[in-house]
Amino acid sequence: MATATMDTTVKKEIIFDKEVLEKIAAKTAQEVDGVLDLQGGFFDQMTSQLAGNKHGQGVSADIDADDQKVELELEGILEYGKNANEIFDKLTKKIVVAINSMTGYQVAAIKLHVKDLLTPQQWHDQQEKTSKNKNK
Repeated sequence: MATATMDTTVKKEIIFDKEVLEKIAAKTAQEVDGVLDLQGGFFDQMTSQLAGNKHGQGVSADIDADDQKVELELEGILEYGKNANEIFDKLTKKIVVAINSMTGYQVAAIKLHVKDLLTPQQWHDQQEKTSKNKNK
């Protein structure tokens, strides 16, 4: 019985769309205590809604596919009363690990623009109001 040998001369390349890296960052951010939401400006929200994509909302990625590096910019709402620097440290660590383990890409930079600080109750009330307005 002949065994197949792997041809080591096969050139392999995997490329990730920026939306994939944005999605990983956004989903990972949802797991971090103190991050209430990631959200972009009005244009980003409209574009995401029209495309049916909420995953990358509030995250933009700049990719260097040749070097397999990515720079991320996030816009978010953090929980009022919690230490923003600690939240950012946890967020950064989780995103770096998630992107590297899923894609092999290295995160070169992460920038977080804090758009607001809200209590969990304020955040819940705001989401409820937004949901009611969409259903009208």
